Amino acid sequence: MNTETLGATEEDIASILRLRRARAEMFGAELFGDLAWDILLQLFAARLGRRKVRLSDLQIVAPKTTVARWAAVLEERGLISCHLDRLNSKELWIELSASGAARMSALFRSLRPARQ
Repeated sequence: MNTETLGATEEDIASILRLRRARAEMFGAELFGDLAWDILLQLFAARLGRRKVRLSDLQIVAPKTTVARWAAVLEERGLISCHLDRLNSKELWIELSASGAARMSALFRSLRPARQ
């Protein structure tokens, strides 16, 4: 995967996530309720790093039941895909859908300064 076509690197996304966590620690998480965005960022970073993500991996951003509710909304909107683990039917794998990945890439490409 080319950074030019994706618009970001895994480290770019990791920096955003670190900033968001530091912001929550400094000012209080209750001021910033952006769980859907956190999930999309985590999944985009995982895609850039070619890593797989379990639903339980996202408990760092919120309790599992809350993440599960938002994952259902994001899946309903076609932004992510969820798959049960073949070996452990209690484990759910999640990833950006093709549409979700394209939208995240387009968003980050739009943030890059225009080349002259």
